[in-house]
Amino acid sequence: MKRSFWAVALMLAIFLGLNFQAAGSAKYTKDTGKKCKFCHTAVPAKDATDPKLNEDGELFKKNNYKLTEEQKAKAS
Repeated sequence: MKRSFWAVALMLAIFLGLNFQAAGSAKYTKDTGKKCKFCHTAVPAKDATDPKLNEDGELFKKNNYKLTEEQKAKAS
């Protein structure tokens, strides 16, 4: 009985951990209408110092994390 409790607790912790990591991209998508790949060349690791930004990502960052008018017009 104890073993199954800990197995369920571990699975729940993993699920919640994965769920919170995805929250940032969902908010970004809702706010901008763009997908992650619009700014990133690859998905960066959590707390990564290299966000793997492409040209649009660098421009987004330099523009105080707001899309420029040109970026808004681009397809996701």
